[in-house]
Amino acid sequence: KTISGKIETVLYTKSKESLVRHPGENASKYITSFLSSNSETMNNDDPDGNIRYMGKDPNNYVLFNNELWRIIGVFDVASTYGGPTEKRLKIVRNESIGSYSWDNKPSGVGSSTSEYGSNDWTDSALMEVLNNGAYWNRTSGTCPSGSNGATISCDFSTTGLTEEAKELVGNTVWNIGEPPSTQNTSESYYEYERGTSVLSGHKTYWVGKIGLMYPSDYGYATSGGTTTNRESCLAKELYSWSNSSYSDCYNNNYLFKNIYQWVLTSISSGSFYSVTIFRSTSYNIDNRVDRSNGIFPALYLKQNVYITGGEGTQDNPYTLTISY
Repeated sequence: KTISGKIETVLYTKSKESLVRHPGENASKYITSFLSSNSETMNNDDPDGNIRYMGKDPNNYVLFNNELWRIIGVFDVASTYGGPTEKRLKIVRNESIGSYSWDNKPSGVGSSTSEYGSNDWTDSALMEVLNNGAYWNRTSGTCPSGSNGATISCDFSTTGLTEEAKELVGNTVWNIGEPPSTQNTSESYYEYERGTSVLSGHKTYWVGKIGLMYPSDYGYATSGGTTTNRESCLAKELYSWSNSSYSDCYNNNYLFKNIYQWVLTSISSGSFYSVTIFRSTSYNIDNRVDRSNGIFPALYLKQNVYITGGEGTQDNPYTLTISY
């Protein structure tokens, strides 16, 4: 006799809780499946059709590193430069880990040519903290703060990445194209971020694990409101959202935190300016990289990460595991 069947392997925790509740469906596919039925809180209208969450408080909470993070969306990214792309979840920490400089290396150190540091993310002081330093190693240390290499004490012994969290994070090719100014709409930011316009000597990409959100991530996260709808918000330069006529654009945006916060993108018109999202006015300008602003780490989960439970709400966030 011939017997055929299907064997399903499911991992369990010590408490016998199943670690795979959506067998055969990874996190990217799971989130993608909600797009057609969640038009008020999800969209795919950027130039490459990436799926994103939007609105004041969508159900995109995820438990990562034993903390609340938010799912920005599902993106086609590569793990090596020139390598194949795959759909992966991009997430960002819901709260800041502190206020630090984007970079502040003294002149002559690395790519810095001034006491204010350099806006080249590939060797920025903040990048080192997030990917090799105290935050990555879940320990205490020093973080950049002020000009000419100044530092302050920073303690990530309870907020840095755990070993379990690191297992979920994938190496990613981050686009770091640089717009010539901050007078850009969400779409033009998106194009510049993925473009080849950079300051002489800078690269157009960086391969790493922990970065920051892009200005375009911030822009596309708005749903607009009754006075100014989403279409009008996306048609307006982000810096113009400071106008009271466009308050719907940032008030209905879960990535707006009402504090000064750094994003990943630099400005090609100078060697020590990057983009800041301002508090209250939501105004984004070219800001000197040695100044201290809020840091919200962002990352791409590995392609083989699964959602194991939860509803995406703040009280019941999605939970994650990795499948081998």
